[in-house]
Amino acid sequence: MKPAAPRRSPWDAWYRRALPTYWMLLFALTHLPRLEFDVGVADSDKYAHALAFAGLAFLYWRAVATAYPPRSVRFAVAAGLVLLVYAGVDEWLQQFTGRSVDIRDWLYGAGGIVAALVALELLRRRARARRAAQE
Repeated sequence: MKPAAPRRSPWDAWYRRALPTYWMLLFALTHLPRLEFDVGVADSDKYAHALAFAGLAFLYWRAVATAYPPRSVRFAVAAGLVLLVYAGVDEWLQQFTGRSVDIRDWLYGAGGIVAALVALELLRRRARARRAAQE
């Protein structure tokens, strides 16, 4: 007998649509000519990088998990590699749009990616332990 397919969430379709939309928006915003906003927070653009890439990591995890449910830490590692390489390429491409390439921007983006993926992996493990305890 074939095992039952995992139950689909109504959110699955939303995540699959939100990821490419967000990713294209993020790419467009990071390649616009430099805009300066004084928000009164030192290095506020660095925090924006961290939050933007944490959001990308969250959507990437959720969208990919609709087709390939995460079963081990390898899922998080693979997602991290894809997103860290993308963040590096994204930062490097900015030089062609009149913006500067700043390793600190990449580091803050990488920090956001890693923080989001670690949190999602910990939640995955907690849910797995809860399911195991119920069985």
